[in-house]
This record gives sequence, structure tokens and C-alpha cells, in this order.
Amino acid sequence: MPLLLSRRLTPHTALAVWQLQEPVGELLQVLPAHMDAAAVQQAHPKRQREWLASRILVYELLQQFTPQPLPLQRDQNGKPYFDAPDLHVSITHSPHLAAVVLSDRYEVGIDIELVSPKALRVADKFLTEEEKQYTGGDEQLTCLYWSAKETLYKMYSRRQLVFKENLFVSPAEAPNVLQGRVQMESFLKLYQIYHDTIENHVLTYSIDDTTNFHEES
Repeated sequence: MPLLLSRRLTPHTALAVWQLQEPVGELLQVLPAHMDAAAVQQAHPKRQREWLASRILVYELLQQFTPQPLPLQRDQNGKPYFDAPDLHVSITHSPHLAAVVLSDRYEVGIDIELVSPKALRVADKFLTEEEKQYTGGDEQLTCLYWSAKETLYKMYSRRQLVFKENLFVSPAEAPNVLQGRVQMESFLKLYQIYHDTIENHVLTYSIDDTTNFHEES
């Protein structure tokens, strides 16, 4: 799996993107020894290669933070996590790429989407009228906003979010940055969403290193 991108985002946060080329059999051979190879059966057959590649990448990145082979688990909302204090991870994959962001201090979220007409076909389901003004019917921008909302969904990491009603994205002044907002009846928080384009995919990620939120009991 060629490494397409490896970046230290902060002293406590790292990101990596790999290109998927190997078949499932080869990936199984390099799966970390402490991982149960049978777990791949939990993934849809068409997604098994993506599942394996993303887990291998997780443990490649984890070595930057700890030598311990920590088991990767999922909470009740499906969010991946390590049973270790202050260690946070987010995973995303497509048929062609796998990407991971990991931090030993901050909550993180990441998403990667292939640029395709699909985003335009379903835009009414996830974009507000204001967001449609920002994207202007552009295929890549629409896909970018879709990916940004996927990243926001992972940052909030709880169920019952409606993309069009609870997740909002708008331009920011800095280049390659969007302003994200998660808004629920008793919760409001802003996030910076960073983005890149790689191999005809849009990559979005966020690091929760702020305290810009309001939550009521």
C-alpha cells in the first residue's frame, strides 16, 4: 500500500493516507498479530479490503504514539477507540484509499470521498439552501461539503443527527478550511474542518483543540 500522505498536524496529532492496491490475501498476511483475522468477516465482502487496509494503517500510525499493541474497539455508536487515556482515532476508507487521523490529546474526525456525480444527485438530502449557494452546483464542492458533514458527524460521535438539520458548513477565511457547526436542541459547537484533494478524492478532517461550545443540561 503506497503511502500517499503522512503529516504531523500538531505535536499530538498525526494523519496518513494509503492507496489500496493489494488483494485481501496479502493484507491478511500483514495484519498485526494481535488482531483477530476473523474480525474481517464483520465487514461486507466488497469492503473487506478497505477494512483490512484501514486497520493496518491505524497500527502503523499508532507506533508514533505508543509501542503497545492496543486493541481497536468500537463503542455503542460505532466510533472506533482505544482503551487508553487521551488516545483518539478516526478512520475512513473508499475502494481506493484509506485514511486515519490519531491524537494523544484531542478528539479527531476524518472522512474521504471520491469526487463523483453522486453527491449532486443526493445534495437535497444533506445541503441547506444556504449551503447550496456556497457549492453552486459544483460537483467537487458538493462532494467537499458532504465529506465535511461526515467529519462533523464523527466529531459529535453520537446518534440521531440529521445532516441537513444539525450539521452546517460554511466557508472560512483561511485557505483549505471550512467552518463547521453541530447544533442540537441542547448542544452547539463550532469546528474547523481542514481539507485536501488527493487522487480525485476530497479529504476532510478536524481536531477538537478548542472549547468553542455550549451545552445545557
